[in-house]
Amino acid sequence: MERKLSGRIAVVTGASSGIGAATARELARRGAVVVLAARDEGRLGKLCREIEAAGGRALPVRTDVAVRDSVRRMVEQAVGEFGRIDILVNNAGLGLSGRVAEVRPEDLRYVFEVNVIGALNCIQEALPHMRPGGRIINVSSVIGKRSIPMVGAYCATKAAMNALSDALRVEVAGSGITVTSVYPGTTRTAFRENSRRTGGEKRGWRPKGVPPERVAQKIARAAERGPRDVYVRPLDRLFVGAVTLLPGVADRVLRGWAKG
Repeated sequence: MERKLSGRIAVVTGASSGIGAATARELARRGAVVVLAARDEGRLGKLCREIEAAGGRALPVRTDVAVRDSVRRMVEQAVGEFGRIDILVNNAGLGLSGRVAEVRPEDLRYVFEVNVIGALNCIQEALPHMRPGGRIINVSSVIGKRSIPMVGAYCATKAAMNALSDALRVEVAGSGITVTSVYPGTTRTAFRENSRRTGGEKRGWRPKGVPPERVAQKIARAAERGPRDVYVRPLDRLFVGAVTLLPGVADRVLRGWAKG
């Protein structure tokens, strides 16, 4: 593979597992130096050793994106080590299931702190250290475009991230920095099992989904090219288009899901 990201400095949040870990591996494979940011130091260390054994370079930094000082220290360590940040992948996220009428405000507040304020913290700390050609990549979800039953609170956090991305994209356009929104559908990770739950609601049916490596490939290509929007599968784009054009039909289809 051509190492198109050779020498680029990439920060990946939520890098200890799932899409984040797969993205870190893929960016390193394409030549990037990867700053691994997450709370689990043990997993970060293991991933760092794996990347370095494969000939890449990585820096693990324990980071809680919801805590501004933690993000600031991570960015300072990255810039102190490498001099700048070229790519920021805002991937850290936490799920929340439950009916809107039953979701606990304290749970929703915390998930917003991680999914939205966490991304904002990283953007605000990293931007001053980015040059023209820099990439900010925010990992959203197709259900940030159309909320679905039983996870409406989580969907709200992804819709908020989309709003920040759209505004930021225009605000930084003159600086030569691009902002990409990535919209995965269902991905085969432990994300769902690790999500917060409001009560004893069932984990309803969901599509089989794609492996995290497929999402990581899309993110890595976005790091190379800086597109506006990225969908992982044609089916994901079709879903968003259909529910946008036919919202009433989508409501009727989703009623059965809401009975779960």
